[in-house]
Amino acid sequence: MKKVRTRKTGMQELTIAWTIFAVLFLGVFIRPVNVQAAKVKLNKSTVTIYRGNTTSLKVSGSKRKVKWSTSKKSVVSVSSSGNVKGKKTGSAYIYARVGKRTLKCRIIVKEPDKAKRLSLAKKEAKKIVKKYVTADLSTKERAFILFRYLTEHCSWQLNQSSEAYQKNYGNEAYAALVMKKAACSGYAKAYTQLCEVANVPVRHVNAGSWTHQWNEVKVNRKWIKVDAYGGIFADTTGIRKSLRTSAEEKEQLVFHFTIER
Repeated sequence: MKKVRTRKTGMQELTIAWTIFAVLFLGVFIRPVNVQAAKVKLNKSTVTIYRGNTTSLKVSGSKRKVKWSTSKKSVVSVSSSGNVKGKKTGSAYIYARVGKRTLKCRIIVKEPDKAKRLSLAKKEAKKIVKKYVTADLSTKERAFILFRYLTEHCSWQLNQSSEAYQKNYGNEAYAALVMKKAACSGYAKAYTQLCEVANVPVRHVNAGSWTHQWNEVKVNRKWIKVDAYGGIFADTTGIRKSLRTSAEEKEQLVFHFTIER
């Protein structure tokens, strides 16, 4: 019986030894999971924006698809990618549904005063030029690229009344660059601002007049008519074909617009 006990005791010791070794081995190669790092959250909880302006919301901590919604469609809108736009002064919540969880961010929309509108328009103009104007472009090509940007990203403000101008700032660069909807004067001011940032000689024709307004750019000591509102870039000679579509292979370039009422 003694021998049996000794053998049994030896097996127990061996088992304990292997258990200790396994614990030490796993302790070296396995680290505890950081639960906090996997927490699902929004990048913002409260945001203040100006009417016409946008902000971007993002969800971290999850790879699941996010379903976005707004508590007041009349105040703020949100895209499927989390881009929020201020539509009317007031406040609302943006909801991000991830699986069974719902996150929210409060959005406060304010009306910008004139100084703020000027500041925001200049900021947007710099952002646009930085994104679309490259160092290899000639003066005419820079002018063309900026003309093209306005025709593709801004729509007409058809209501030409003073009340509409005051409400939508239609005759300001802010309307065309930030709110993406303007009268011809707004287009002309926006184009002037873009060209100034891109170092393109430009002038505003009929500025301050209650009549149609457009721009002219100076290329090789010649002034060329550029009417972003009317869709006319009067001389496209010398602009590389890679910057144009086949439909744009002509001296006078006319674009088709998206018209908003």
